[in-house]
Amino acid sequence: MTLLSAVGLAFFDDTKRMPSLGSASVAVVVAVAGVLTGMAGDTVPGRSAYRRIAIGLEVAAFSVGLAVLIQGHGTWLIALGSVGAAGFCVSGLLRLPGGVTGNAPRLGLALDGLIVAACLAFTAWMLYFADHGPDPLDPRPTWEYAAILASALSAAVVVGIGFVAAVRATGHRRAHGLLMIGLSGFMVTATGMSVGVQLDNFNMCRAYALTWGFSSLLVTGSVWLAVRNPGKPKAPPIPHIGLVVTLVPTAIAGGAAIYHASDMSPLKLDTVIAAVFVVAALTCRQVLTRFDVRRVAEQLADREAYFRSIVAGSSEVITVLDSDFVVRWQSPSSNWQLGWSGNQVLGRPFVDLVHDDDAAPVRKQLTRALDGERVLLDGRIKDRDGEWRDTESTVADHRGVPQVRGLVVHTRDVGDRKQLERELARMAYADPLTGLANRRQLLRKLDSDVAGSGIPCTMLAIDLDEFKNVNDLHGHDVGDEVLVEVAERLRANLRPTDLGARLGGDEFAVLLWCSAKDAGDIAERLLAALSEPYECGRSRVFLSISIGVAGCGTADDVETLLRNADLALRFAKEKGKNRIERYDADFEQMVRRRTTLEQELRGAMQRDELHLVYQPVVSLPDRAIVGAEALLRWTHPVLGIVPPSEFIPAAETAGIVDELTAWSLRQTAGRLSDWRAAGHLLWVSLNVSVRQLHSPNFAVEVAQSLVERGVPPNQLVVEITEHDVAYDINRLVAQLLGLRATGVRIALDDFGAGYSSLGQLHRLPVDIIKIDRALVVGAEDGSAPLSDVVVKLGQRLNLDVIAEGVETENQLAFVEEAGCPLGQGYLFDRPLLAEDLESRLDAQAAKAATVPAARLAIEGEPAEETAVPRES
Repeated sequence: MTLLSAVGLAFFDDTKRMPSLGSASVAVVVAVAGVLTGMAGDTVPGRSAYRRIAIGLEVAAFSVGLAVLIQGHGTWLIALGSVGAAGFCVSGLLRLPGGVTGNAPRLGLALDGLIVAACLAFTAWMLYFADHGPDPLDPRPTWEYAAILASALSAAVVVGIGFVAAVRATGHRRAHGLLMIGLSGFMVTATGMSVGVQLDNFNMCRAYALTWGFSSLLVTGSVWLAVRNPGKPKAPPIPHIGLVVTLVPTAIAGGAAIYHASDMSPLKLDTVIAAVFVVAALTCRQVLTRFDVRRVAEQLADREAYFRSIVAGSSEVITVLDSDFVVRWQSPSSNWQLGWSGNQVLGRPFVDLVHDDDAAPVRKQLTRALDGERVLLDGRIKDRDGEWRDTESTVADHRGVPQVRGLVVHTRDVGDRKQLERELARMAYADPLTGLANRRQLLRKLDSDVAGSGIPCTMLAIDLDEFKNVNDLHGHDVGDEVLVEVAERLRANLRPTDLGARLGGDEFAVLLWCSAKDAGDIAERLLAALSEPYECGRSRVFLSISIGVAGCGTADDVETLLRNADLALRFAKEKGKNRIERYDADFEQMVRRRTTLEQELRGAMQRDELHLVYQPVVSLPDRAIVGAEALLRWTHPVLGIVPPSEFIPAAETAGIVDELTAWSLRQTAGRLSDWRAAGHLLWVSLNVSVRQLHSPNFAVEVAQSLVERGVPPNQLVVEITEHDVAYDINRLVAQLLGLRATGVRIALDDFGAGYSSLGQLHRLPVDIIKIDRALVVGAEDGSAPLSDVVVKLGQRLNLDVIAEGVETENQLAFVEEAGCPLGQGYLFDRPLLAEDLESRLDAQAAKAATVPAARLAIEGEPAEETAVPRES
């Protein structure tokens, strides 16, 4: 409002004592520039600085407006406005973003600015005002002269502080430089305006007013430059700028004084006062500098003590080396880390402190560090006690740092870590119980030393037969003692070049560097040594050993070699254990075949690849079919017809015998139901393994299958072999009694093949005995009396007797002469499909043949046809 009033008054003013209209208009421009400066300053960091500068512009503009309104007092009003504006501008300059922070640094900057201002003012005074200004001793100084002087001094202060703030700033330097130029021009032209008003010089006022307004726009432009293009946010300080800021203005002022003194004219009082002010400013700055130096020195001392304590107590030893790798300095921590004092290592080559085996790699790494690479040193350093310590060092090249000028090596003791690494490596490649190598170490040895070496070698795979019984009978502690003793015996019987390993459990392996013949001798020696009794406390353990032998020539890689030794070991176990067997390619093919059968047999039932065939059992007097034995067959789409002698052992190994028996039971019950519906009342026998009999639910499953199909229990005969009788007779008798209670009859197969069933026959709840095929076939060679004995025994025990394996008429004659009522064999019929057997039964019924209802029988095919699942 004041500025608008001043513009209006200036427009109608006819006194022409001062250029009112132009000054008022420029004041409006300055005011607008101040508003824009404040607005722009709100968008950048350090907004308080720009706000203060904006207020300074507004104050100056307000003073000019008042000067227009109050005619006759323009000089001192503009001077007051200049002083006020200078105060706000100086406050803003001390807070510029990118400048100094903190009260003490700002005070130092202000003093440096005052020194510059005092020197400038003194120089100007000496060169001009000392000769042209009013006499200070004149008792009639004008207020206008004082106002002009105040305005000029304010301008000098703003120029000095602005200059120092701009050159010491570490950010926004371009914007600050433009701001300093604008403020300097603004304040200087304000002084000029005061002079023009005093002299009532229209041309002078117009020129200064235009410059004044332009300078205010430069101030605004500097703020907008900081907003739009601030430059680098953080730049390094200008070198030696503090010395330049102090000395250059002082030198200029001194030169002015010398020039004034050259004409030998006496100094006026005001000149002396100006000089005293300069000296006072310099003195204050030096005092402040002294305090700053002391403060910085104390901070440096504290920081040095802080870092010295850290370095001294650090677990790392810091060493400085020159370009020749000679020790120039070492931290005090080396005294308690390695026992070395600095004097003992200074001047010595660093490589001399390292173990001879590590010296060459360390020197090579240090040479790389000279090329600017960051390297890591691994080496052993001897301590004061002569012990070699595992250390690790990092190297940094600080030769370009004046305070260091060398390679800085940070060394730390890594002995514990190295020990742990060695222990972990030992655990990774050694068996923790026996101390022998483990599988990983064995494979690594094979891969590194055997592959492609051409040196003859042999692999032994060793297994402790039935070792599980040792743990079960004596406990795992005794078992561990046995394993440790086995390892000791291996070490005692192996050469230093051989490698013994424990693969896991009771499996061991030995890598021998020798020919096949020598390997056989060593294997014999190991078999004898490991078969000796083991004394474990109060326990004495007996073990048999199986060893598989495979030469390196049998395999192209280490995995295959180890597998071949395992195959040989498996061959030794299957041939009776406690023996040595060499790798056999034919046995490998057999194992591969068995593995294939085990895999394919698991899905055979779901793929409908299994079926039952039935071999008739006939009444010998009339050759009528009275029963049949169910035999399992497997036809694979790729493998073809697989003999029972192959897939039954495979089923036992795969653990699916129970599934096959259950499937056969369901199929048999279904056929009996169909045949019963057709009027054929024959019985069918089914071989069952003793493990299946020991199942607590087997009798229930049998009864349930028969009930579901509506088959009388007496039409099913469950066969067990004489071999099964030798195992757990009490439990077997109990299971048979439970099965017989359901109405199912029991047959004892292969009777006469062994001796165990003879002593137990009176205890077994059986209904039928089947004479072993060997007795029937041997009847032609003089074994007929044995057949007679079996038949007579069956008759005395009221058991039905079946002669199985009858293939010739002579065999049939011997069986009939012995009085055997039932027979089974190829002489009567081969195993038939269910449809073919049903056709035979239909034909038999058509002939109205009479079938004795009380006669029963089971198997009669050759041994390889005995395809019913049974446990060996």
